[in-house]
Amino acid sequence: MAEFYQFPHWALTTLVMAAALCIVFQTRAISYSIRRLPTGWVRRVENGMECAILGVLFLFAALLAQVQYGLFCGFLAPSAYGLVRQAVFLLTAVLGTTAAVGMELIWPFFAVGGAAVLLPLTETVTGPAYPVFFLMSMAFFLLRSVHICLLRRRELYTQLSSVSVKEAIDTLHTGLLFFRRSGELLLCNRSMEKLARQMTGQPVQDGRLFQRLLECGPLCGGCAREVLGGQQVFRLPDSSVWSFSAHELPMGRRTMLLLTADDVTEHWDAVTFLARQNQALEQRGQELRSTIAHLQAICEAEEIARSKARVHDLLGQRISLLLRALRDDRQMDESLLLDFARNLPTALREDRTPSPAHRLEMLRETFQGMEVSVEFQGALPEDQAVADAFAEIAVECVTNAVRHGYATRIQFHLFHNDCWRMTVTDNGIPPAGPIREGGGIGGMRRRMARLGGSMELYTSPRFRIELSVPKEAKRTWLKC
Repeated sequence: MAEFYQFPHWALTTLVMAAALCIVFQTRAISYSIRRLPTGWVRRVENGMECAILGVLFLFAALLAQVQYGLFCGFLAPSAYGLVRQAVFLLTAVLGTTAAVGMELIWPFFAVGGAAVLLPLTETVTGPAYPVFFLMSMAFFLLRSVHICLLRRRELYTQLSSVSVKEAIDTLHTGLLFFRRSGELLLCNRSMEKLARQMTGQPVQDGRLFQRLLECGPLCGGCAREVLGGQQVFRLPDSSVWSFSAHELPMGRRTMLLLTADDVTEHWDAVTFLARQNQALEQRGQELRSTIAHLQAICEAEEIARSKARVHDLLGQRISLLLRALRDDRQMDESLLLDFARNLPTALREDRTPSPAHRLEMLRETFQGMEVSVEFQGALPEDQAVADAFAEIAVECVTNAVRHGYATRIQFHLFHNDCWRMTVTDNGIPPAGPIREGGGIGGMRRRMARLGGSMELYTSPRFRIELSVPKEAKRTWLKC
């Protein structure tokens, strides 16, 4: 290194700065190299060679600094790095040769050749030309470090590596936490870190401690434990709901634990909404069942009231006539009295039951109070028997639509051509499968058969019933 004492001070300073720059780039290249995946003995040897080259660059900088210090102090400082220089070169040569054989590449030998400039023997052999070889070696290592740095960086962001794996995990919405049985953290993505801060007020420092805190520990304000499908979940202040689960991952002789956090907010909202809907439907169902249970009693009570009114009117009318005749001192004809007596039972029996039209009106008014719309289009058949049958079937249809299909709107369409026809549609829930005809539908079908008519049921696209009775049908009267 004695030849460098002839260099001006600024040149030596420039060389020291160049050596420092080489060290910076080589250190960066080593950091990129270590984070590459997969790992193996060839990769480890290659990384070791890069570390040995970093040692070579440190010795370059130390030798230059020694020369610069000697010039600054005004004396020639002897070099005391002979053994160290030989040891670093030997290490670089062994690792470079092994890496070249393992990777089946020749370029590691160039690094060994560049490190040979460090040897005292090289300095002795080259003599005055040694600074030239020294500068060439430094330029080679600088260009190589920059190249390796750029190459490894591109590999990290384009190929599978520890950096790319970490970045991919951080982009996941699912929280992930890897830790050992002792609680030592191995990997924690951003989602899990955010959840931990919201629930505990601090980042995760111990995996086991965080797991126990989730099970029974105190939570920060605004966080609450809930139950979803028999499993414990956590509702956060931002209204999101998370479910945590732990898994064991065998890794050779060791076992690693994985704690995952899944966002179940949509599931929670759906279950909550369905629960509210079911509660409302159950309440409405109870009201409808109560109304249906009392419908017959209401009809009977109204029929009794109308019968009482009929009796009151008829008896009052006849008694009034008799009283007027007595007040006028008129002699009543015996035949007239007998006629009053004979016609009284007949008159009382008249209009004992409501007409079909009145029954439909009663049906509409009864369910209107329950916010169920019953609509009729068209007129009832002129045939009294068919009209009675249609009225009774209408009551059964409305009852079934409200009780089984939770319908809020039932429409009846009555018309006639060659037949008396009635169609029934509702906006209720269609049957999920084939209809099992019970007493209600079976009774309607039997009534249509007695009138010589027919009944058809359709479930798609909407539930619909079609009734038809020929105007000249042969009717059969059966004893029920």
